[in-house]
Amino acid sequence: MYIFLILLCLEGLVRLFHLYNDVPLHLYIDEYDIQKTVPGQTGFSVTGNRRQNFAEFRINNFGYNSYREFIPTANEVEIALIGDSFIEGFNQHFYDSTGKKVENYLNDGTKVFEYGRGGYDMADQFHIIKSYKDQFDLIDYVFIYMKFENDLKRTEIKPDHRLVNLKHSFKFKIKRQIRLLKYANAIGLFDAFRRFWYGSNFNEETFDTFISSSDSISDKFDAEYLDNFKTLVKTYGFNKEKNVFLFDKRKTSPLFVEHCEKMGYKYLDFGAVFEKSSRPTDLIYDRHWNNHGREIVASVIADYVKNNAGK
Repeated sequence: MYIFLILLCLEGLVRLFHLYNDVPLHLYIDEYDIQKTVPGQTGFSVTGNRRQNFAEFRINNFGYNSYREFIPTANEVEIALIGDSFIEGFNQHFYDSTGKKVENYLNDGTKVFEYGRGGYDMADQFHIIKSYKDQFDLIDYVFIYMKFENDLKRTEIKPDHRLVNLKHSFKFKIKRQIRLLKYANAIGLFDAFRRFWYGSNFNEETFDTFISSSDSISDKFDAEYLDNFKTLVKTYGFNKEKNVFLFDKRKTSPLFVEHCEKMGYKYLDFGAVFEKSSRPTDLIYDRHWNNHGREIVASVIADYVKNNAGK
């Protein structure tokens, strides 16, 4: 009885101070085999046992974390940001996202749509642009965020139906409602048990909400990744006038940069501005952009749009 009451009190405390991570895990696969988040979910993303990061999210009707609905028009200027968890931005309030910061810098009525989902790679991103051609034909600028070291490992998408079914299972839904369990998992209370249970197969990243990005470039796979990129372009096509790659040049293969310049593919390098910053641009616990980093990325995008307006 005492153990039950103690656990009940701890559950209450975790709920009262919102120490648990509320990132939406209910997924679905749409008619184009694109994995998205079930619309209408709201809550808070929490990192650390002392709420090191606390950010509100909102999933729009299109299945992405955004303060806007995606309704492009032919007579207004619109921007699309497409990418993985860096664009999804669960560690930043949805109403102060990178896209909102771009709008604030431009301050001219331009709308920014953020097609971000943790785990997306270049195959996903190209597939989205082609699948929703009607939308992207109306959008004026498409910024494609990429991390060369892990975005070009495949040339076709493979929807993970097993994962989606797991997220909708009764057992998973029950576990999700026990906030104390979520909190204990987030602070690593069960890691020792997992190491014992899984042995050499245990991988800490499997159980993390965010997956850290690599800071290094291995030229071992440069040629292979570039070939994969060429295959994707051949499969999906590429709009040289509208599409712009967004990456940190310090962490991008020179081979890929050289190919972009040769083919006339536009790119924005925010790494040079990051390097000059006297303040940290990343969160220390998962290497995603912090608020200052997002300000810099947004300013780089806004400057590009201003300099190319009307061209």
